[in-house]
Amino acid sequence: MAFWDKPKDGTIYGSSDMNVFKTRIFQEAVKKKFGVRPSIGQLMGRAIAEGLKKAPAGNAKIIWGQAYVKDTVDVYYQVDVEDGKDLSGVVVSDVGNKSIVDVALELRARAESLRKGKDEQYEKTQKGLLPKMPSWLLKFALHLLTFMEYNLGVTAKWVGARPEPFGTVMVTNVSKFEVDQAYAPLVPVSRVPLIVLVGQVVDKPWAVRRELCVRPVVNGAATIDHRVMDGNKIGRLIRVIKEYLQNPYPYETSLGLEDPWPGIDPPEGHVANLYPKGFEPGDPLT
Repeated sequence: MAFWDKPKDGTIYGSSDMNVFKTRIFQEAVKKKFGVRPSIGQLMGRAIAEGLKKAPAGNAKIIWGQAYVKDTVDVYYQVDVEDGKDLSGVVVSDVGNKSIVDVALELRARAESLRKGKDEQYEKTQKGLLPKMPSWLLKFALHLLTFMEYNLGVTAKWVGARPEPFGTVMVTNVSKFEVDQAYAPLVPVSRVPLIVLVGQVVDKPWAVRRELCVRPVVNGAATIDHRVMDGNKIGRLIRVIKEYLQNPYPYETSLGLEDPWPGIDPPEGHVANLYPKGFEPGDPLT
């Protein structure tokens, strides 16, 4: 009640299923070499950051009725706290210029701090002052703090707030709730024009070279502020997201991992199998 008014403005919704067959192999290769296994949600944040390089106008905030393009893509990864009792988030800055290992390690450390009660912003705002307010006062306070942050450039540090507390893109993973596909509303106080929800990975029938096989598939569902992005920009963004999320190797060359084969699916001869030659159900890949 404190966040939203009645719907009245332009919002675009869209989703896409993606074959993460090769991405599963990439996740295990990263874990083996670096000791951290990037999640599909973390990979989605990197994919969006890469996509916004092709559609930079989408990395913007509306201030005083104008779209101001940001220099860096800062991804707000939503994090559940106290086993789902509350929801907060961690901003990873400049995701477009970081490797997925950098993102995964930073997010893991920041999320752990949040869950242990060591995050000053969460402790002072979501657990401190704001929950004690009635909804009508909370709504006023949130609008005031948002106006101060974005329109006046004044961060309310006295209540624990940080500059740009929501980044420029939001990503949340709903797979733990066994949700395949869902859409999130845009949050006015965040001024974020793009929110992506990542569903659970499920085995689905998938056509490869006109043959039917089974592939691990994930759905990404986006809610987009139409004031910032139109169909042309969204198209350029989505193409890169799909390319990255279905085959991260070409975008993560700094990790020094060997790309097992060109493209998304393995060469002829393995098309009917869920896993490529050398991987069988029961291996860590599953």
